[in-house]
Amino acid sequence: MNATDLSDRQRDILRLLEQSGFATIEDLAERFEVTTQTIRRDVNDLRDRALLMRVHRGVRPNDGARPYASRAVEQQNEKAALAREVLRLIPAGASVSIGLGSTPAEVARLLAGAGARDVITNNLVAASHLWDCEEINLSICGGSVRDRSVSGSAAAEFFAAYRVDFAVFGVAGVDEDGALLDFRTEEARARAAMQTHARHSVLVLDQVKFLRRAPARGGWLSDPEYVVSNAPPPEGLMAALRAGALVLAP
Repeated sequence: MNATDLSDRQRDILRLLEQSGFATIEDLAERFEVTTQTIRRDVNDLRDRALLMRVHRGVRPNDGARPYASRAVEQQNEKAALAREVLRLIPAGASVSIGLGSTPAEVARLLAGAGARDVITNNLVAASHLWDCEEINLSICGGSVRDRSVSGSAAAEFFAAYRVDFAVFGVAGVDEDGALLDFRTEEARARAAMQTHARHSVLVLDQVKFLRRAPARGGWLSDPEYVVSNAPPPEGLMAALRAGALVLAP
């Protein structure tokens, strides 16, 4: 991957996507005051360098362009604080399903020392924290592996085969109308299956995800019983929360 000869506009496109998570070609053309044809040439070049991904309706950052390990250590203190608040919601012995992302994986790490329970997950990093714990009855989704997680339709079918006490999951972003967003429809379907087949649901949500865009919609901010975040959502999203759902990490 050679990123040394990018244009200034291409570098700005990458920075914008890192902040927003998703953009349409039309958004980028308007933002940089160029034609959509010019933007398509830019993003096709960036795609060929594996620096971004073309998806339905637009482009998003290429998660695989940076190793998972380098992304997982970002904002580690904030993720640990969120995970501790999630753990306070889950009683001893309660069964748990854990979805994609580094913060749900941090929840799994804390569960390793929190007593006996059943845990099911498609998050291989979460599983790695638990598979040596004798007190944990661990079930892992089978299927194709991407970015240290099992993706595809198999994940939704996997979660639908269980009935757990608590589902713990994240999202790629929350739209301004309260819609929960992911980068792939399969991820949104798996998350929906987790919530449907759990008695209680916990959305763990770093504040950077508020108003962050992604192309696949699945569910609403009002759906989870608990929303654990490190900051209140923007004023326009407060009304989209279920009453009493917000739990703030210190």
